[in-house]
Amino acid sequence: MNAKDESVEGGAHLAADLIMGQPHPGMDVVARATAVMDRRALDAHQQISGVDRHWQIAIHLWPALKSVTHHTGQISGHLLAAGVDADMLAGLGPHPHYPRDPQRHLVFHTPIPPTSQWPHNDLPVHELGAQNDPGRYDLVLANLPFHDVALFDPDRRARLGTYHQELLISALNQSTLGGITVALASPVFLDHPDPTLRQAADAKADLIGAVRLPSGAMRPGSNAEGPTDVLFLYHRQPGQAGPGIPPARDVITPSGRGHLNDYWLDNPEHVLGQLRPELNSATFTVAPRSEPLGNSLQVAFDQIATVMINGLRPRAPSYHAPETGPQQTSKSMAPAYTPDL
Repeated sequence: MNAKDESVEGGAHLAADLIMGQPHPGMDVVARATAVMDRRALDAHQQISGVDRHWQIAIHLWPALKSVTHHTGQISGHLLAAGVDADMLAGLGPHPHYPRDPQRHLVFHTPIPPTSQWPHNDLPVHELGAQNDPGRYDLVLANLPFHDVALFDPDRRARLGTYHQELLISALNQSTLGGITVALASPVFLDHPDPTLRQAADAKADLIGAVRLPSGAMRPGSNAEGPTDVLFLYHRQPGQAGPGIPPARDVITPSGRGHLNDYWLDNPEHVLGQLRPELNSATFTVAPRSEPLGNSLQVAFDQIATVMINGLRPRAPSYHAPETGPQQTSKSMAPAYTPDL
């Protein structure tokens, strides 16, 4: 990810303005009310810290990544981390005397820590300067802005999806060929019906796996109450064929026709809650379960690690994970609502 991407003060505000678009005098009452709600959600994401959840993700992500390194040697070399709390996602433990700014975007690089280390408290963090070395990093962690924002306006959702594709392409360009990118992204990227939102990423990368966190999981009680996707992407070699990014399809819901990516239909256990269609909308939300989120995160990350170990290829719909290896997810984790195709 380029150092300029969301790393300068005001960058996130400019992105929020881009997603909002320009108001016009002819907006009706409903459009104005929708704009107000969307702006509140974007502001909540910027102003409220998600540090606790970022640390919880790191706690469960790194055992899975270390398992892949142990079995394949694939994730070694250098790490690039970008976004709010990027240092924490990289495994640097919480620092009680370090004031964390929810708008502070960090872009840094460091050697990938050995499998024996956790937390990575001695990680030598180096901020990425204007002159960097694209294609250097075997692992890229990208915390994309506004990933937990549920927007009401369809045009704004499309702009958010396009914005996240641009940031994902930037992250992939920093990755080595054959490298892994793990990104916290908006569900709009996978679920939007317009395939052009995934076209550029599809040309470069395969989706190894994904996990969808429940609505409001990142910032409970705020206006930024959308689900969040954790994406695992494999950067293909030039000329290498791969399944790419699965398409989204129309599904029939109790409130009409909606859109959902094939990945969730093939891997419902990776939706960490009950998948439900939003009322009067083509989008889906995820109601949280009563059980602790951390348990479900570890199971899902371990499953994806197994897929990576078995060949760093996304799982086909007919694929069944081996009985040995990381813990398997029970069928009781499947969402209560299954779209009627």
